[in-house]
Amino acid sequence: MKISLKIKLLFYWHKIFKSNLINDTIIKISKKGKGVKSVVFLLPNEKNYAQIAAYFIKNDDKKNKFYFNYIIHEDSLSYYNKSIIPNSHIIKKEDINWFGAMISKRIINKLNDLNFDAIVDLNQSHNQNLSFILKDLNIPIKVGFQAEFSNFLYSIIIESKSIGFVEDNYKTIEKILGLE
Repeated sequence: MKISLKIKLLFYWHKIFKSNLINDTIIKISKKGKGVKSVVFLLPNEKNYAQIAAYFIKNDDKKNKFYFNYIIHEDSLSYYNKSIIPNSHIIKKEDINWFGAMISKRIINKLNDLNFDAIVDLNQSHNQNLSFILKDLNIPIKVGFQAEFSNFLYSIIIESKSIGFVEDNYKTIEKILGLE
């Protein structure tokens, strides 16, 4: 898949100016192997990926055991069920610059204050500038799909299955984090 020039510039901007701001630490998912308790999902903007992600988060019947939040760009709100809005952090156009880098610290600070156990980037597209928000977050477990910049962004990388159902990729994430 071809990576846009805008995404490449954003990557190098983060690599140069933000690479040493947050120290990544080695962590365990759980002492007893029970998985995480609080997760924030970064939801895709593109319609075809958003529809699959919407199905995945629709089956959110585990709310009594886990604390889920969502990061959504305002342009993609129509792709998701309105029931997740109260637990969503909506990124507006004025929160990001032309490259897609976060210029508003409001959302970053709020997410860092909530002390999530993990963040899961459900974007499977290689041209998602919002994925770079992960570099600003102090969340220990960062899960995402294999892409050109995944080693830079994630602590756990899921290799997308090209054969079979895309939903299987999401089930893999559930297993790793103990959400099933």
